[in-house]
Amino acid sequence: MSSGALPGPRRVALRRAPRFLVLAGAIAAGGAAGCDDVSRFSTAEGESYCGAVTLGGAFRAGLSPRVQMRLSLDADALDGPEPPGALWTYEAPDAAVPERRLLDGAPLRPIGALAHDPLSRLEFGEGRERNAIYAVSASDPEAESLLAILSLRTDESVEVRLLRPGQAPLPSGEAPAAGQRQVFGNFRLTRRTGTCGF
Repeated sequence: MSSGALPGPRRVALRRAPRFLVLAGAIAAGGAAGCDDVSRFSTAEGESYCGAVTLGGAFRAGLSPRVQMRLSLDADALDGPEPPGALWTYEAPDAAVPERRLLDGAPLRPIGALAHDPLSRLEFGEGRERNAIYAVSASDPEAESLLAILSLRTDESVEVRLLRPGQAPLPSGEAPAAGQRQVFGNFRLTRRTGTCGF
């Protein structure tokens, strides 16, 4: 056998190696692209994400345990300049307090400069495919705006953390006005037909 000739089986393996590498690269690229495809989280006509605030008092501020949330979402617009959805909240009345709606169809307003900051790709905890931060305006025009942190979860649910830093207590010790108080709540939402009953 001449020094330039390779045995048959080895020659076949060398010919197939580049095809295998191309196929492996394509699979890897497809997998990476699939991880960024969050369009399945979009709500269709007549659908909403619905859920209630976390009940534990240590995990809430400025919200009662009766507060529920509704979300409409166009997940393909998460990175765009327009709001990708809207939020509603509803607190059922009781003997002392009438019903309340902190948010009433509040658009998820993108924060333009945030797109150029690492915070726009916030990652925390397992089970979250994508996180995004938006501003939302309270239904009371006198109230301060809030931040909504959306987390699209691998179990197909959506988490929304709603927060407002609020004003410090007044020198007299009085609490700030309702629209300037601290707010924090974590809502776990699942997709349902309809408008969550409110």
